[in-house]
Amino acid sequence: MKRAEVRGQGTGGRGRRTEGRGQGTGVRRQETGDRSQETGVRRQETGDRSQETGVRRQETGDRIQNGGRQPGRWMALLAGLMLAAGCASPQAQFTDANWVSHVTTGKGSAGRGDYRRGADAFGRAQERARALDDAEALAVAAVNRAVCLLQTGRAAEALAGVEEALADERISPERRMELNVAGARAELALGRPEEARARTAAVLQAHPPGVLRAQAVLALGGAELADLDAPAAERALASLPAAVWDTAPAGLQAERAEMEARIAAMLESPRGAWDWQDRAAALWREAGRLPDMARALAEAGRQARAAGASAAAGDRFWRAARSLWAQGLRDEAVGVLEEGVACAAEARDEAAGRRMAQLLVTFQEQTRPMDGKTEEHRNE
Repeated sequence: MKRAEVRGQGTGGRGRRTEGRGQGTGVRRQETGDRSQETGVRRQETGDRSQETGVRRQETGDRIQNGGRQPGRWMALLAGLMLAAGCASPQAQFTDANWVSHVTTGKGSAGRGDYRRGADAFGRAQERARALDDAEALAVAAVNRAVCLLQTGRAAEALAGVEEALADERISPERRMELNVAGARAELALGRPEEARARTAAVLQAHPPGVLRAQAVLALGGAELADLDAPAAERALASLPAAVWDTAPAGLQAERAEMEARIAAMLESPRGAWDWQDRAAALWREAGRLPDMARALAEAGRQARAAGASAAAGDRFWRAARSLWAQGLRDEAVGVLEEGVACAAEARDEAAGRRMAQLLVTFQEQTRPMDGKTEEHRNE
């Protein structure tokens, strides 16, 4: 009987403990409810932020569809879009993703010396600019495409794109000057130095900024050389202060060096032409234009050969051929190497001849079929 009472008391204790746990469960449920409310608040805040993000995305989409300009966003990307060989960097910032993609592709291709693909990419940029009805974007694409087309012998097509862009009255004065410089280069390629001279005169009378002025001076010098007037070309280059040349992009300085070399050669100074071509090669390398660097080295070799410096000529032919071959410009490489072989034979320089022959053997080994494949394909 006593044991039963004790058990009953124990059961009551357990009941009290269970009751206490029930109260504890109630507290936890209350806390869970509070947390659920807090989570609801946070979800509401997240929803608000999502709505704000949606508004910002909508605003960004509107800007892109309208071809609007967003200061700073594309500054780093577009600062180097224009090729130093023919046009200045654009100041306006374009935010249309398709246009930027095409121009970036064109710049990369042209920088590697693949002007055909560069022209194709800039052509797509022109089409996108027409779709956007963006006169500035069309002008930038036209200038860059003209540079590439001129490198591939399509001067008439280059000039047509320039004229289309010039016909739009909305383009800025600076963009109009860039187009006229590109047009002058196209006129020169078409054998019309007078028209080129007129375009550059219009640009120079507008007092362009330094880089654009340098481009116009180079076009004017080219027109004078086309008329075989070396002194006039020299005066054109000298009209630009040395301080402006020294601060110009490396590509423009390289063009100036090559023009100085042409003037020196025309004035029958092969030693001076050789020095200028060496300088041009170094500047093209600095600009990242390796095909042009190798071609300048080859021209330096020709001028050194004309100056009677066979050893120096052979060295430059050898270096130019090796560089062109490594860049995949194999036909050019073989042609330059043949000049080097002939130069060594004329000078009866056995050491130079062996050096040329060893490089030729290297070329042959890299192109000899093996198991039905070339060395190049086997390494893929």
